[in-house]
Amino acid sequence: MLKHSTLAFLVLAACGGAKPAPAPAPAPTPPASEPRPVAKTATPPVPPSAASVFLENCRRELSTGKGRIDAVVMVTAPRTVENTLAAYDDGNLHLLNAAMMASLGHEVEPDAGVRDAARTCEQEVQQVTTELSLDRALYDAIKAVDTSKADAETQRFQKNLLRDFRRAGVDLPEPQRVRIKAIEEELTKLSQQHAENIANDVRYVEVDDKAKLAGMPADWIAAHPPQANGKIRITTDYPDYMPFMAYAEDDALRKELYTQFDNRASATNEPILQRILVLRAEKAKLLGFRDWADYQSDDKMLRGGKAAAAFIERVATLARPRSAKDLKELLAQLKKTDPKAKTVGIWQKDYLSEKVKQAAYAVDSAEVRKYFAFDNVLAGLLGITSEIYDIQYQAVPDAKAWEPSVKVYDVTRGGTKLGRIYLDLHPRANKYKHAAQFSIKNGIVGKQLPEGALVCNFSTGLMDHGEVVTMFHEFGHLMHHTLGGRQKWSTQSGVATEWDFVEAPSQMFEEWAFSYDTLSRFAKDPATGAVIPKELVAKLAKARTFGLGIATMRQMYFASLSLRYHQLDPAKLDQLAVAKELSAKYMPYPYVDGTKTYTSFGHLVGYSSMYYTYMWSLSIAKDLLTPFAKPGLLSLPVTKKYRDTILAPGGTKDAADLVKDFLGRPYNFKAFEKFLKS
Repeated sequence: MLKHSTLAFLVLAACGGAKPAPAPAPAPTPPASEPRPVAKTATPPVPPSAASVFLENCRRELSTGKGRIDAVVMVTAPRTVENTLAAYDDGNLHLLNAAMMASLGHEVEPDAGVRDAARTCEQEVQQVTTELSLDRALYDAIKAVDTSKADAETQRFQKNLLRDFRRAGVDLPEPQRVRIKAIEEELTKLSQQHAENIANDVRYVEVDDKAKLAGMPADWIAAHPPQANGKIRITTDYPDYMPFMAYAEDDALRKELYTQFDNRASATNEPILQRILVLRAEKAKLLGFRDWADYQSDDKMLRGGKAAAAFIERVATLARPRSAKDLKELLAQLKKTDPKAKTVGIWQKDYLSEKVKQAAYAVDSAEVRKYFAFDNVLAGLLGITSEIYDIQYQAVPDAKAWEPSVKVYDVTRGGTKLGRIYLDLHPRANKYKHAAQFSIKNGIVGKQLPEGALVCNFSTGLMDHGEVVTMFHEFGHLMHHTLGGRQKWSTQSGVATEWDFVEAPSQMFEEWAFSYDTLSRFAKDPATGAVIPKELVAKLAKARTFGLGIATMRQMYFASLSLRYHQLDPAKLDQLAVAKELSAKYMPYPYVDGTKTYTSFGHLVGYSSMYYTYMWSLSIAKDLLTPFAKPGLLSLPVTKKYRDTILAPGGTKDAADLVKDFLGRPYNFKAFEKFLKS
């Protein structure tokens, strides 16, 4: 997942999409007063808190950015690329720095005060960027620059910038612009609260009998000793939840944990989401769109809510027959222990899938885990990307990160520093609960190098293979951000391409986690040093196709949910009723009464109506893999061409043109359809 900031205008240009907010810009810092002598008996000054330092640093970037952009409007000389576009972008770079600092801070900082400071700064950045996006004088200044003789990147920068001004509402009458500012301000606060509610609502079940852990791997059991009350706690955090749903034999306990997981933030987020949908619908109509789905996709590869709905149906039509076959196999497996079973519950799918894989593909995921010690996986991932992209990683042990466990590396090539990455890979209290890549700084030639962070929640010991796949996926985002971070313009750096393309490079990189050539480099049994057998990797790759139909239909459920929520009249929307209706249409399992999955579905805020992005990007990712079919995934000529034509250009071209540069032809869905039918 690529984590999008809640900022609407400025990051819309930078990351291909976003969430919102406004109000008056923060007051300028008052001039320092004359120094006064301090009496010898005075109490020593209280050292600044971490929160105050964070807020000061964030506001400094914000103030610098706003000041430099304000100066652009005051230019009286003839408008040029240098005195207007370059000057604007210099200020925008500082605004981006503040926005990214705040977005990351409120998701990962251990100190509650710092998280609050980050939220405050994020709101203030949104206020400033919303005001700038609606500043007609600034728009006119940028429009006045003649770029007819400029390079293609500069022309693209101006064209897209003017488009984003118009999408923000700069052409609207003053009353509507004032209303949009108010909408953006409220949306930012609501979005922050929505995410915070999910992060803080960690639920659990407890058992007082170790026998109830039957089926769980030994290392997992060892990591869960009884607490002071004598009970063993199993939380809804991923390192607990995912293995338990896959391996625990106690069906009732799995259902109980699933119910807790699917009810996270259910007491708080339903009204918040309703208000978000109301505000988004109002904004879309102010801007001349039928609904938010049409507005949000207007600058993407797949445009319009109707086109998105058609794509969802196209994929669902392809996947339904396979889903029915998958479900039949799961039910047959369930009948071995429950002969009277008529249906499969969603809390049973992972457990039954493991049993089917063991029987049909001889893949025991619990046994596979022993080859994936976390430290080995990380070292292997760094080694593989170092080779295929011709880069090196240098640990920076003295780098200041937000938490001591965060690993920091400088990325170099031939002694030249290309950027810096931060790896925050394990769960802790009050931290972002999923897996995502956060941008910290966009790389601009001659000004600053790119910096990015992976924020994940992986096991510290042995990893499930699914976790390994996720780690490769997120690292794909990180490579895109880092290797694409040598651009002229801030809105073209790194992952600054169409939002519905940004998942393609990361989904494509998952393939390396299923290749023996790559896995054999690091997948080793820590106890014996034995390398993962080639036959086992082949079985993993084959077993990967089992459940593909079910998984695809589940994705289409979430895609349709996010789309429908943003197309229906929010004043009349019954979130639960729509969720149940779409579940009946797309989900292979009966809806579990008493659950509200959508209240912890953070993508409804981050990706809003565009959750279909994952499947759309996957269709392109499968096409991007076709040049590797014969030479293999470690073919350096192909990996370097991919690096230079897809990753390194960042957002300097439309995604369709980048794909064409790599493939030598326009993209198509042939490989994707073959994948769904495999």
